This record gives sequence, C-alpha cells and structure tokens, in this order.
Amino acid sequence: MKDAKAGPWRVLDVDVERCIGCRACSSLWDEISLAPALSEKGPQRWMRFPRVFEEFEAKVAESLAEVCPTGAISVTLADERPLEEGIDLAFNMIRCRRCKTPFATEEEVKYIRERIPEDLRAQNCAVSWMELCPGCRRWVGRKEAARELIVVRSGAGR
Repeated sequence: MKDAKAGPWRVLDVDVERCIGCRACSSLWDEISLAPALSEKGPQRWMRFPRVFEEFEAKVAESLAEVCPTGAISVTLADERPLEEGIDLAFNMIRCRRCKTPFATEEEVKYIRERIPEDLRAQNCAVSWMELCPGCRRWVGRKEAARELIVVRSGAGR
C-alpha cells in the first residue's frame, strides 16, 4: 500500500498575474469552481482552482494548460504535498451596456480588445460590440438584419 504522504505529487499552478478569469479551464474540468459574488466594487467572479490532484486526473489537468489562452496554468511535479488546498481568484465583472447584466471580467475584455486588429479598432465597431453581453449581441444582430431586410423589400436600397 502506497503511503498517502509520499510523492511525487501533481500540482496545478496558476499565474495570478496572467489569469483573466475567462472560464476556458472550468468548461474542461468541473473541479474548478465558479461563483458569482458582490463586493464594494460591484459584481465579481470567484474561481477556485484545486492545487493537488490524483494521478487519474493528470491528463485532464495537463490539458488545462493547453486551453488557457494566456498560458496562466501549468502542471508540475512536487516531492511534497503543497500546504494550500486551492488557489482562489476574484475578478471584477463588467456589465452589459444595454441590459446591465455582468457578463465578462475586466481582464478578459482587456485581453480581447488588445488582440482586435487595428483596422477594426479604427472603425470603433469592435469597441461597442465588446460592451454587450452575448444575448444583447444577438439582439442587436437580429435588429440590424431586420432593418436591412426592410430596406431591401421597400426598394429604398436601390
């Protein structure tokens, strides 16, 4: 029987400076818990990452590093079990400009904005799109499509 305190241990490391709270990892592994919360700054997303995991979870945990867009997650081996049970992170959420529902972390939106091509940034459409939750983006898209259809059917576009 293997000693429960013997290593090596597989340890999940999260770089708190690089994590943007995007939830890509939690969609892959249920062990990463999410919870909405309120603070004096407004709505927040709390994430709890397990620190140590079982051997049979190794493949899943290692794939977390692959899905992380910022490279904030890594898996290492340790001779001793870490004292901390998990890593807790809190992210401030931004609200949809239209419906005021919290939908993304500030870090997540900043990360995406920085990767929008310069020509799209110049058009300013990408910035307004980023301020809407997915539901309102769909609503705006349907509204614009209906407007275009009305213009085409009325012959005003000729």
